[in-house]
Amino acid sequence: METEVFALGRLPLAYSARCYTARSHNLPKDDCQFKCLDYPNGRMLETREGQEFLVLNGIQTQSALTHQVLEQLPELQALAVDVLRISPQYSGTMKIIELFDAARSGGDLGSLSKKLLTLLPLGACNGYLVEQAGMDFGAEVPHDTQQAV
Repeated sequence: METEVFALGRLPLAYSARCYTARSHNLPKDDCQFKCLDYPNGRMLETREGQEFLVLNGIQTQSALTHQVLEQLPELQALAVDVLRISPQYSGTMKIIELFDAARSGGDLGSLSKKLLTLLPLGACNGYLVEQAGMDFGAEVPHDTQQAV
């Protein structure tokens, strides 16, 4: 059976029947005027403390941080993961693919990860992959929970 891991992108957390962007501009859903084009990275929501928390992007609620697993590639390869899914970003997607390809080919993960961070809007997370809070950034894929990947 082919195994796929979500390798890079904002985490999709919820979907709505109605586009938030159209609604926030008091537009009917059948005449949204493509207002989402004004917000290519979505609309940021912050906590009361001012921490960037969620992104509203059309009908999707996403994580503010970008999930990425570049430094965990050797562990994922050892688990026989077949496919890495990279969600397209507003900008830099081709550079991101090149960095993942370099990592897959044995490049220096630390150096490649630093370059990757410069392409992410707010920073990285991978907590769900490493059994932490989703917005955390951890180091290792748990070896005893292969089904979690």
